Amino acid sequence: MEMVAREANVAKATLYSYFKNKDELFVAVCERMARILRATVEQRLVEPGGSLDARLSEAVIAKHRLVFANVRGSSHAAELFSYTDAMAGEIFAALDASILALLADAIARDPQLGANADQLARALYFGSADLSHRCETAAAMETELKTFIATHLAGARALA
Repeated sequence: MEMVAREANVAKATLYSYFKNKDELFVAVCERMARILRATVEQRLVEPGGSLDARLSEAVIAKHRLVFANVRGSSHAAELFSYTDAMAGEIFAALDASILALLADAIARDPQLGANADQLARALYFGSADLSHRCETAAAMETELKTFIATHLAGARALA
């Protein structure tokens, strides 16, 4: 709490007037991050001018890009991920459900893919998460995810 207060340029007492302890602060940060992640995905899905495939790809990659930059890039990443599960698992489970609904809704509007929107959304979202966690750099992650999403969508279209 002392370090946070110092970085925020406020007295520690001021910080404690907003948050009882570091766990409460951590949960608040997780809630804010979840809102930012959801808004980022939603924004990418509604951007005009791009094809559905491009918007889906950018939405999924944008979510993972933010996580990579803000969490994976931290020297405390392993600690943050384990602490997140314990303290904010429900927040991120709700985020996953929300993002899945956004992806499925976008896919459902496509005449070729709409019938399998829920399954395709899950495959893109959860498959991309596993790939993202295996990448060492943000650039490698983006390349891997673009290839995965393009291949998956092309396959889904071919099977439709």
